Formats: sequence, C-alpha cells, structure tokens
Amino acid sequence: MDAIPEFGREEPGVEYQLRPGGYVVLRDARGQVAVLEEPTGLFIPGGGQDPGESAEAAARREAREEMGVDVEITGAIGVADELSFSVEERTHFRKRCSFFTAVVVRTAPGSSPEFRVLWLSPELAAGRLAHGSQRWAVERACGIRS
Repeated sequence: MDAIPEFGREEPGVEYQLRPGGYVVLRDARGQVAVLEEPTGLFIPGGGQDPGESAEAAARREAREEMGVDVEITGAIGVADELSFSVEERTHFRKRCSFFTAVVVRTAPGSSPEFRVLWLSPELAAGRLAHGSQRWAVERACGIRS
C-alpha cells in the first residue's frame, strides 16, 4: 500500500484528530476548475464526513451546500492528509481527504450557494488554492506536472 501524501506542517508534541472528508474537482466544458472563494482563501468543494457517511456522499452533499449544485462522481483521484488547526474548534486536525472527479448534473432545487464560485484554469486554480492537498488533487486530476 502506498503512503498517503501529507501536506501542512506537523507540530511536534501535538495530537491530531483524524477527520475524514470528501472533495471534488469539478471541471466545466471548457476545462475550467470550480473553486470557492472564502474569507480565508480559495478551496475546492468538499468537507468533513458526517457519522456513517461515505466520502463520496460527503463530497456530493458539500457541493450542494457550498455551490448549490448536484454532482455526479466520475472517478477517484486519491487520498491525501492535510494537517491544520481550527481556530473555531481549537483543535489540530489530520484531514484525511478523499478526492474525486465529478461533473455538475443540475442546479440543486431549493438550494442557495454558501460561497462565490470561480471557474479558473487548472494551472491557476492549482496555484491559488489554500491547501496543498487540494493543489495536489487538481494537479493529478488535470494532468499538471509540478
């Protein structure tokens, strides 16, 4: 089994809480990648899994909540860990991120996006994403050599 790539800096003596999640790399017909503009930076759609929820289901749910769209998972990109600290929860997390390719199938009925969605070239998206694991996923999904 291959080692899981790790992004972020591990702080010595700190205990990290494992938080699994699902994320999607969405591309439109022009090949642009969807990124979410949040106050803390740019991110791809996705987030933590709820109890009993699969990574794929979490990715679909998060895309609906964050972008207001329903997506269909089209493939697996891989798994990577992102080490982070949540100021809000005052906890260090090892986010075990499962990344998928997906396509938008429709605007989700009755939903409203949480964030502003930008469509960027894969290279620009990979260069501007806040998390190393997400840059890695976009590069793998889009065939970008770093």
